[in-house]
Amino acid sequence: MPAVNENYSSRHFFNDSISIDSHGKTVINDTENTNLTKIGARANRNLQLIILPTEKCNFRCTYCYEDYSVGKMKQETVLGIKALLDRRCADLEHLNLSWFGGEPLVAKSTVFEISEYAMELTHKYSGLVYIGDMTTNGYLLNYDTAKALADVGVRHYQISLDGSRDVHNQSRIRADGGHTYDRIWANLLAIRDSSLPVKVILRIHFTVDTLQLITPLLEDIKKEFLQDSRFFVFFKAVERLGGPNDASIKIFSDSEKEKAVELLKTKLYGESAARLNSHEPQYVCYASRPNSLVIRANGDVGKCTVALYDERNKIGTLQPNGTLELIPGRLAPWLRGLKTLDPETLACPLSQFKLS
Repeated sequence: MPAVNENYSSRHFFNDSISIDSHGKTVINDTENTNLTKIGARANRNLQLIILPTEKCNFRCTYCYEDYSVGKMKQETVLGIKALLDRRCADLEHLNLSWFGGEPLVAKSTVFEISEYAMELTHKYSGLVYIGDMTTNGYLLNYDTAKALADVGVRHYQISLDGSRDVHNQSRIRADGGHTYDRIWANLLAIRDSSLPVKVILRIHFTVDTLQLITPLLEDIKKEFLQDSRFFVFFKAVERLGGPNDASIKIFSDSEKEKAVELLKTKLYGESAARLNSHEPQYVCYASRPNSLVIRANGDVGKCTVALYDERNKIGTLQPNGTLELIPGRLAPWLRGLKTLDPETLACPLSQFKLS
């Protein structure tokens, strides 16, 4: 993570043209900017909360950047999330609760408590559309859990694999040192064999060392999942994100990364299909959006799930009554891409921070 300078303040970051209030509602202070006005109006109809019900994990992946220092979310933070939903849902068209961690299913009871509450709000507000999704290692996502989660609106998953059994088990390791591949794969097959109304993104990690070892996994995915319209594949190069093993991770240049992804797409889909899948719209990071907030297990409110331990990422604290106690000057740099419309800033606002 970049070094933190405690002396920075909002004056170094151009503007508060767009901000949020203590209820998380978008506020536009530059009323002459019609683009921002439209963004603000749209943002206040939609809310995304990225919730970490625990920051502990049952895995110790070799490239992970988290330190596992924060345990399960306390009840006062759970109550704060519910109260925030109470304050906002009457005016929302779409609510998205995204579960992150740690491993969110280590704190399954918290996931269910808040998700069930969100489902109740859809009965209270008939125009509210609620979607739940989860980034999970998949180890605890057996059929019964997946079915119960689907019943409370959690139906979209992102599950990572690092290769076939031998490759995956070298990097995605249980906290007790055990292997993880077989159980994840069995859970995926159980979901495939079900009629659950879910969407599963298989996030395939690769490194400089494993790129040429991914082919057997792709063959298995083609055989078992590509014919099921509920399953999708996303390729992601492992990066240095601040973990203790960063120095040992060999990384690609941007051009090498693009070529590697195209190679893997071709292996999975064939050359013509890979070309059809290669045209992606400009990426706008969730952290650039005023209506997307990260709620950590300790009640801290941030914008980015990667920069968890960067002080700039803490924009405030969630109170038990559902209000946000915001830190002056912390939010503005995350949102400035909406004013400049600079593609790099929108794609990763943290990478464009300028410290005094």
